Amino acid sequence: MGNKKSLLLLVALILLNACKNTQTQKANTSSDVLFTVDGENVYPDEFIYAFEKSKRNKADNESEEEYLDLYINFKLKVKEAKAKGLDTTQAYQTELNGYLEEIKKPYLTAEKVNEKLIKEAYERLQQEINASHILIMVDENASPEDTLKAFNKIKEARNKAVSGENFEALARQYSEDPSVQRNNGQLGWFTAFQMVYPFENAAFKTNVGEISPIIKTQFGYHIIKVNDSRATLGRIKIAHIMKRFPPQATAEDSLETKNEIYNVYERLKEGENWFILATKESEDLSTKDTGGELPWFGAGNLPKELETAAFDLEQKGEISKPVMSPYGWHILKLEDKRGVGSLNSMKESLSRRIKRDQRSELKEDEVIRKLKTENDFQKNEKVYHLLKTKPTLSKEQFKKKELEQPLFSISSQKYSVEDFLIGFDKEKELDRQLENYEKAKLLEYEDENLETKYPEYRLLRQEYKEGLLLFEIMNREVWSKVGGDSTVLKEFYNKNKANYISEEKLRLAKIIFSDTSSINQYRNPIKEKYFPLSPRIEFNESTELSSIINLDSGRNHKLLITVSLPENLNKSDSVKLFKALNESFNEKDIQKLTDSNENKIYLQLFSESNELLALNNKAIEEAYEEIVPISECKKWLGKEKTDYFTDMTKNGMIELNYVLDKYLPRQKTFSEAKAELIEDYQKKLESDWVNQLKKKYEVNVNENILNKIKAKIEE
Repeated sequence: MGNKKSLLLLVALILLNACKNTQTQKANTSSDVLFTVDGENVYPDEFIYAFEKSKRNKADNESEEEYLDLYINFKLKVKEAKAKGLDTTQAYQTELNGYLEEIKKPYLTAEKVNEKLIKEAYERLQQEINASHILIMVDENASPEDTLKAFNKIKEARNKAVSGENFEALARQYSEDPSVQRNNGQLGWFTAFQMVYPFENAAFKTNVGEISPIIKTQFGYHIIKVNDSRATLGRIKIAHIMKRFPPQATAEDSLETKNEIYNVYERLKEGENWFILATKESEDLSTKDTGGELPWFGAGNLPKELETAAFDLEQKGEISKPVMSPYGWHILKLEDKRGVGSLNSMKESLSRRIKRDQRSELKEDEVIRKLKTENDFQKNEKVYHLLKTKPTLSKEQFKKKELEQPLFSISSQKYSVEDFLIGFDKEKELDRQLENYEKAKLLEYEDENLETKYPEYRLLRQEYKEGLLLFEIMNREVWSKVGGDSTVLKEFYNKNKANYISEEKLRLAKIIFSDTSSINQYRNPIKEKYFPLSPRIEFNESTELSSIINLDSGRNHKLLITVSLPENLNKSDSVKLFKALNESFNEKDIQKLTDSNENKIYLQLFSESNELLALNNKAIEEAYEEIVPISECKKWLGKEKTDYFTDMTKNGMIELNYVLDKYLPRQKTFSEAKAELIEDYQKKLESDWVNQLKKKYEVNVNENILNKIKAKIEE
């Protein structure tokens, strides 16, 4: 049975583009009718609207005639749904109203303001500001005297800063920020959402080297000096190994901590495994068991020394020299870096952050200002004054003519004193109630006139109404008829078996390389499926086999181990070797190779194409197996060896595909073909049903109007 979201694809696609083009359209007349379904008119504007959205979202271009046939079929189904009364059910009305409330949002001024804030936040996230500030604290509920005193103090500091006095010295003299004695007022780098919004706003609107105007936040009065700005560094993920300073550390303690971290650094340079060293040596108890892995962070989230060292790392897996922070010594390893992301990908998360941020407080005032301008809001000042002169606001206090006077008007619609008094609460402040009444009526008016202001909104509403009806009628007439009883489906399968033959397929090992310098050693796997997992290593009694590779996410994967043995290997050494192998690796296949040139034992580990390859080779981004139709591989097969081919990924990396197995075409069983059978049988049911509807409902197309539409679209 169909999925409701995909079945409403048409209306969903329209919704995505709903606000892009607002055009004034003439009212439809009977002479404009494109076609009729049993006497019901369908006009050019809705056809053009749907056709252009469909064309924009399809790879192939349908002609106007081809799309008209589909659109007529759509209207026939909707006609039948209405004939069966599906548009009158409570379930339909409830669901429709829920959708209609949602599709209003892009048109309402509140949502437009939200879009503006999203765009502003996104643009600011592309930039980072380095700033210093001076804070004079004052409580939000402070007395006028205390507030004035604080304001005069920040004003004095600003005057000195603007005249050229040293800002850091002024911060130490004036600022009441508790951190000023440590940082001289310097805040370091930050971007959007990292400061309270009024502070952020002032910082981003102040040029480098200049002093901001005085601003007020919940903490008090501030002035900001913008020291520098730069393109955002994005976000970064690192792991670290840390050696902490002891409490009340002496100079000797600090030197000992430094020596310890440098010892770890040397071991890393010699090739020891990061994960093992982190779990053994790191003194950050919250991260050591996960290899020192830290969460994603951006500028301003770590101590300055660590942040600088972290963002200096360029290649995944690269490690820093030891770096000191206020907490101890660290070695950093770059796990990943990423930019800010596209506006579309971040829109939802930005909207959520704005709702939690002070930005949301700005939206309501902005909305009302815009609505007053757009809808010609006219306030009757004399009547407002009259209300304030009455001792009590009850109808009895007013003459009939006074009650009928307009308090204000929105466009040509007037709202009287009497209308306002219906909901008046004498226990509440008059000015606040007048303000709330204005807001309520402005929003109500906007809601009621959306279809007039935005013609495409009318079409969008219609698409949702008809899209829901289409779903309900299709469910009744097509999808539900291929239910639990598979007798009809099996009969359809037996009649059409020739249509259900499997395509020849290949089982591929896919290995994606960011660096292809080592790709050749992966072109000829051992036993035609095992790829190098480790370099060839010498084995002796002190060798810790478990430290050779990282098995963290692949403990159950089978390994192939090649063993090179000298001809004169004694039994004792052989027992030690195989005991070590058994203790270190659960799933393994050992291939013994004899090498008589050296009196040494050598091991090398191999794995099938899976995440172990990526974990243990910096050049490999991803490795896995996949079964694909041979049609997807034909353009490569034959150009290189038939057992492998290479391709470039969307990210510009090289993908090596090794053919592990081939599956020849064969007759699909009923079970294997079931998904295709359901789709094909539903298409047959739908086709038969539409033919019946065409006989039931007369369709007449106005060819002259169709030709005009074609000419208009082709302009």
